[in-house]
Amino acid sequence: MRFLIADTTNNQIFLLHPEVTQISTPFACSNPPIIWIRDNPKDNSFYDMTFKGDSLDIKNKYGRIHFTSPKVSLDQFLGNQKFNFPTHWAIGQTIYKDSIIYLIEYYTGEQSDVVANGMAARFNGSYEDLGMQISKKLRERGISNLADSIIVLQGRIEKGLNRALEDLKLIVGKQSVFSDIALQIFGDRKNTWHPATFFSGVTGESIIKFYITLDSRGTVSILPSKYMDAVFR
Repeated sequence: MRFLIADTTNNQIFLLHPEVTQISTPFACSNPPIIWIRDNPKDNSFYDMTFKGDSLDIKNKYGRIHFTSPKVSLDQFLGNQKFNFPTHWAIGQTIYKDSIIYLIEYYTGEQSDVVANGMAARFNGSYEDLGMQISKKLRERGISNLADSIIVLQGRIEKGLNRALEDLKLIVGKQSVFSDIALQIFGDRKNTWHPATFFSGVTGESIIKFYITLDSRGTVSILPSKYMDAVFR
């Protein structure tokens, strides 16, 4: 079941970013863990809000996005009907410039908070090793008195096996010696990556992101995105 309400709370986002046509989430709550933004005619950009890299990225791009729950009693759709097996509601919302559409679906079975259809893209190696390579390069440059820094990188992996990172770029943070070295290390063609794999076993062209921190001692920590972000192409 779908229903629409007039709402212009997020109108400023659509005015500042005319490429954005809709913002969606499979959760009707104020802080959804997953967000899709239709920012081009052919595809959505995916954000896992439990991943620090995505939460920083979306905040830098759009500021705060206001999500709401529908003010409706779901029990009224079934009345007092009772079942002797588990059931649950799923409520999604899609935000437009002047309205919100809620999609309400009723399912049997236990509800799960996990939204996944396979295994996320991954590195064929150790992120700790990559962090150590970045730290070593910084020391070789004679860089000292390092300030704590946070950057987020994004790359694309073609479907198949043992692929290199393509279209690697800095998406959060300022360009610096730290970001330049990180891009160099991650983009090294000797490093290979495995794209996201659907439960069917088929790989898909994948987007992967990296939340990378540098502390004042020169230690680099890397946290990769963990959810599926892949398409059949």
